[in-house]
Amino acid sequence: MNGRERLLKTLKGEKVDRVPIAPFLYYNAVYEMFDYKPGIDTFFDPPDFDPIQKCVEYCDYFGFDVLHTLGSVWDFYVAYNSTNDRSVVRAWENWDVTIADERKDDDEKRRTVTIRTPDGDLRIVEEYKRSSTYLVVAAPVEYPIKTKEDFEIFRRYSPPPDDMDCSLINRAKEAVGNKGLVTTNTHGAFNTLAQFRKLEDVMMDPMVDEGFYREMMDFFVDRLIERAKKIMETGPEVIEVAGNLATSAVGPKFYTKYVLEYENRLLNAIHELGALNIFHNCGDAAKIMHLYNDMEIDCWGYLTPPPFGDVDLDEALRVIRPDMALRGNIDQVEFMVKATPEQIRERVRDVLLKVKPRGNWILSTTDFFFDGCPYENIQAFAEAGLEYGKY
Repeated sequence: MNGRERLLKTLKGEKVDRVPIAPFLYYNAVYEMFDYKPGIDTFFDPPDFDPIQKCVEYCDYFGFDVLHTLGSVWDFYVAYNSTNDRSVVRAWENWDVTIADERKDDDEKRRTVTIRTPDGDLRIVEEYKRSSTYLVVAAPVEYPIKTKEDFEIFRRYSPPPDDMDCSLINRAKEAVGNKGLVTTNTHGAFNTLAQFRKLEDVMMDPMVDEGFYREMMDFFVDRLIERAKKIMETGPEVIEVAGNLATSAVGPKFYTKYVLEYENRLLNAIHELGALNIFHNCGDAAKIMHLYNDMEIDCWGYLTPPPFGDVDLDEALRVIRPDMALRGNIDQVEFMVKATPEQIRERVRDVLLKVKPRGNWILSTTDFFFDGCPYENIQAFAEAGLEYGKY
């Protein structure tokens, strides 16, 4: 059974020969292996290095089944990231865009985007920073939708959401072949609204003006569905939907009333378009994970345990419906970095012995490896997966 077959069958709840070994991977791990320092402006697709192909080589080195997350459309998925955004931060009819960058050095910049329309201006400010040798992060510090008037401007004049460059998806499909699957990333509805409006305001909007909140959520989930349609023209097998901003902190009542239906609309649309989905919540989930049973989730990642999450594996196995695939539960923030190879083997063994009777499990960390994670530890993770993962 090859990686593609093993992952597809696991995501569909079918029997396989062993647990797939497919940790969540990001660019920095690939750059680190090949000692390539990415530029702050070309992090996702550098002109002199191919992270898409090299990601498969990274997986081959450790013997992973490939879940290729780099085959994505990296625009407002990462922070707001106007460096790559071709859906909003670009000129369109009655949508004039000016971009001004202030650079401290090659590793840090502040970007101000001014959008002028007939009904007023919108302003976005972002900060980009090299957080380690191989990782560049971006975060908005000023959001475009501050008022109802801003939302009306955005709704009336913003460019169509599906004018997207999907070339990285095609490249990932060619690179992966039968070694695994391409899992293209997108945000969920709640996450997306929080890319355009401050999270504190998004949390308060349903209490202050529920109608306004629902107008925005309806608008953005429709945009996400249009983007999913465009993504599926290239045919990735899986779309990974980020839902990590609506965590246990929002509580089950808020989640049920103000989040669940919108996430489900997107998940349902992904199914109708012919893809499977992975629902990405790498944070707290103990108080809301039972609600995932009411959502069209094929696989939930990443069951993050304390201290960086609140998920108890035994409770998750008890609560989550058995036909939902699960992925994660092994901490990469501290454990994978500081533990010995033998401790990692023991942890992987304990997890696999616990989950194999249920099945539908993908061996993974709770998010991506940080720079400096010892290769002997990653190798121990993979070898233990092979040793203890056979059904």
